Amino acid sequence: MAFIFKIKIVGSAKPPIWRKVKVNDFISFENFHEIIQVLFGWSNSHLYMFSPGGWGTTPEITMDEEEFGFDDEFEEDVDSSDFPDGEKFKANEIGLNDYFSTPKQKIVYIYDFGDDWRHSIELIEVTEEYIDYPVCLGAKGDNLMENSGGIHGYYQLMEAINNPEHPEHDDYADMLAFISDDDHKSYQFDLKETNEILKEMR
Repeated sequence: MAFIFKIKIVGSAKPPIWRKVKVNDFISFENFHEIIQVLFGWSNSHLYMFSPGGWGTTPEITMDEEEFGFDDEFEEDVDSSDFPDGEKFKANEIGLNDYFSTPKQKIVYIYDFGDDWRHSIELIEVTEEYIDYPVCLGAKGDNLMENSGGIHGYYQLMEAINNPEHPEHDDYADMLAFISDDDHKSYQFDLKETNEILKEMR
């Protein structure tokens, strides 16, 4: 079977930023994470987790830290006690169909524990057929700038950039001046290009 999900950036508005995607029901949550990274133009360079309601809710479905290549310095900087305790599963060991079965079920995907990019994921349809690769069926809103402080930090940045009288306008303008034209283009969501990338994720 295949699942159709609607994934929305929590806190986004005017417009709300969302993607609709179709994936096979048996893929792992690790694969699903990789698909979400493509859908929103993220760089896959931060920690992530899935849980029913975000922080403090269980079960938690988390990344395999060894595969991410954390070093000793990272382990010293991050205290596992900073994160909620509870039932946990590795994302590469649990499939979507272990959690989802019927429409309207939801889960939250958190990417970058510092910036706290939260994505609300809802299963909206279950179909009988399998597909050869993930497909983005629709979208609204462009990709967002990573490392900008999460959704609220991003909106504050945009407010300052778009208002020459804003006290932080010059500082943000200087920061953005280092971003290349190619980087700017990468924030513009392109459905065709996105599906071309997803097609390689067989």
